[in-house]
Order: sequence, then structure tokens, then C-alpha cells
Amino acid sequence: MSILNIENLVAGYGAQDVLFNISVSIGKGEIIAVIGPNGAGKTTLLKVISGIIRPKSGDIFYKGESLLGRTPQYITGRGISWVPQDENVFPSMTVRENLAMGAYLLTEDYRDRIDEVCTIFPQLKNRMGQIAGSLSGGQRQMLAVARGLMIHPELLLLDEPTSGLAPNLVQMMLQKIKEITTIMNNSVLFVTQTLDAVRLSARGYLLAAGMIKYEDSTEIFLSNREVKELYFGG
Repeated sequence: MSILNIENLVAGYGAQDVLFNISVSIGKGEIIAVIGPNGAGKTTLLKVISGIIRPKSGDIFYKGESLLGRTPQYITGRGISWVPQDENVFPSMTVRENLAMGAYLLTEDYRDRIDEVCTIFPQLKNRMGQIAGSLSGGQRQMLAVARGLMIHPELLLLDEPTSGLAPNLVQMMLQKIKEITTIMNNSVLFVTQTLDAVRLSARGYLLAAGMIKYEDSTEIFLSNREVKELYFGG
């Protein structure tokens, strides 16, 4: 059963279209990877899903409901959380304050949720009072994902979650993404250029020049000649 269905999506910035007739589906509890060159439209796709950019045509169905015309706040409240690649923490706020910002739509006490995300990212537990801008790159990425989890999203959108991380931290973050889907029973759609990240997914999409060029289950996707040669060095 799909939690998200994107149908024939066209979107861009002003008069410039970036995405052309994009169709993507995500099943409940499924991890989906989107790869492609810089400028292919990967981040734009996540922005459209999260309501930051309104599409020109096509539709986005989340649990059967069209998201067309919905605000980012509404979409977040429905259970979709987006973690951008850049500027993904509030650098002048503490770790605790960043997590509190992730809980701004909640009406109940969110302290238990801070404890919950700290079980996933224990390195944050003893840094609650630390200014986020002073964290290491890996710690900032943990905080960004943890903040995105504060609403218990049913769909987590991750833009290059391993970008700029040391190899050991890449593996850690991928393990955490898998752990998150197990603990929260949610779905993940992430943009990546990392082979190991694609291997974590159930299915892969190749996005190039604003169009889906290829899509299949991970094993078949990674055996595709174009995918191997263009993105993972053969």
C-alpha cells in the first residue's frame, strides 16, 4: 500500500520548469533512494512534496489526500518531515531549542520525544545546552534528523543525509536511517549520491534533466548499465 503517490508532476521556479512529468510512489515502511547529477531536480522534488514549491501540474497524493495547494505547515502536521541538506540547524540555538523547534506543531509535552530521539542519537543527550553552531558536521546532521523526527513523521524526506560526512559517519547515519524505520515504522525518501545509501533502499529512481530515467528494485537498479557507469564508476 502506497503512502505517497506523485503523478505526472511538473514544477520549477518562475517560468523555468525543473521537473517534467515526474511519477514516484512510496510504500508504507519503504526506503526509497533518488540519485542523479547536480541540477537534476532532486532537491526541487523534495521541496514540492513538502509544500515549499507549488507544482504547475500533476498531483501529489499522501495517504489518498491531494496535497495540492497545502501549506508547508499543513503538510508537516499531516506527518511529512523534510530535512534539508544545507542550513538544516538553527546555529545560534542550543541542541534542546533546535529539538523544540521540531516539535512546534505538537500540543502535548514533547520532553518524552527528546528522550526518544536521544536513544537513536545518544551523542546528543549530553549536548542539550550546547550551541548547535559549535557542533561537528556529523553532530549537526544527527541533530537535523533528530529534529525532523520530533513530530513522529510517517514520511521522512532526507536531502543528502550523508553529504560531507567521514566514511565511518556515513555508515553510522545509514544504520540510523534503517533503525528509524524499524522504531517508527515510517517511510523514507532520500536523495543521495552514495552507493551504500542506495543499497539501503528497497527501490531506486534515477532522476536526470528533470525526468525519471529509470526505476526498479535496488538489486536490478544497481545492475543497470547507465546507473553503474554514470554514478558509481562502473
